[in-house]
Amino acid sequence: MSNSGITSTAPVVEPPWPQPRLAAAFTLVMLLAATVSFVHRFLPAVMVDPIKAEMHITDVQFSLIQGTAFSLLYVVASLACGFLADRTVRRNLMVGGVVTWTVGTMLFGMATSFEGLLASRAMVGLGEATLGPASISMLCDYFPPHRRGRAIAVSFFGATLGSSLAFAAGGWLLDAAQAGQFAALPWLGTLTPWRQVVVMMGATGFLLVPALLSFAEPARRGWSNSSTRSSPVADLWALRDRLGLVILAGACVALADFGYSIWATALLTRTFQFSSSEAGSTLGLAMLVCGVGGGWLGGVLCDRAHARGGSPARVGVVMWAAAAMLVFAGLLLVPAGWAAVASFAMWQMAANVAYVACASSLQDMVTNRTRGLAAALSLCASIGFGLGFGPTSVAALNQALGRGQDALGMSLLIVLLAAGTLTFGSAALLRSRLRRVAAA
Repeated sequence: MSNSGITSTAPVVEPPWPQPRLAAAFTLVMLLAATVSFVHRFLPAVMVDPIKAEMHITDVQFSLIQGTAFSLLYVVASLACGFLADRTVRRNLMVGGVVTWTVGTMLFGMATSFEGLLASRAMVGLGEATLGPASISMLCDYFPPHRRGRAIAVSFFGATLGSSLAFAAGGWLLDAAQAGQFAALPWLGTLTPWRQVVVMMGATGFLLVPALLSFAEPARRGWSNSSTRSSPVADLWALRDRLGLVILAGACVALADFGYSIWATALLTRTFQFSSSEAGSTLGLAMLVCGVGGGWLGGVLCDRAHARGGSPARVGVVMWAAAAMLVFAGLLLVPAGWAAVASFAMWQMAANVAYVACASSLQDMVTNRTRGLAAALSLCASIGFGLGFGPTSVAALNQALGRGQDALGMSLLIVLLAAGTLTFGSAALLRSRLRRVAAA
């Protein structure tokens, strides 16, 4: 009997979940990759004063190097990388990105002009744009939904570990370079101290390549072969009233977080007379302890909330984190160095809870065929809006409020309060909409 004209309705058989040990090992490699990427991303912030002195640039010019140049290429490339992550070998995409951002960081350490610094930071942004969409997509193929919050949280630890290493190790190495401890090294010893540190730490990125290549591409889940399905862009557009809010909430957290992280060293050294090494070590420890603790807390709270009340409960975690961010920002009103350190530390904890909750909530709303693109859109907003405007908004407020004097503390407070309020409002509206959809 002919089967002509008959469409098969057989259910798609999903592949088995990968072995837990393999999934855990992959998560650790994603943690390592994110750590290295954030070391490279934040390293210039540790060197802000020597870079400014040698290159004769202003605070606003430095913020363009550290934030805007990076974010512009990151935003443009993230969308392309999101499409590629949903259609190509994600592991290979990440390998290419690692090589690109590593070379860009090393070139930053050798740039001799403001334009060269801008171009090399743009190259770092281009390379790092591959990591987020590909890693989130792969993690969702390694872990079922009820374990996904903690897996994403562990991969997000890299942001905290990398940031803290950039401040702590970067500050220590800068002191060592300024003391002449690397002067005898061939070629490297001829560079100025901050350049020595950037080139040395930048080269560590090449160690990621063999680690990534040791994993095969995991089977994609929830991926059916139907020519009648709408495009991925149409799928996401249909969810715009919800996706837009969770992406906005994450972007607001990022704006304040990048602004705070990049200018925290200058706040301690300029306002409270910390040395560069003291500020770097103190902030690095705060990032490490409170950032990792906040990320893990966020993962646990998200998975428990999902088990109790699904996506609306996960979004509620974002609201609680935003409320805590507002409280901890207020510590900047206390004119003491310990208060500034405490504010920074507790902000890191609350912000990392919010990051994990936003990322987990986003992945609850999409399917496998759009995970990479959805993650890319979120990262575009976080980096483009957050890193692109966060550091620059603090610098611009400092110049406007200070009028020749330093007003970093007040400038940071204004940015943190505005961003925290927007995060809370976005999450509250999103939770309300999700509850209406669930009740319909």
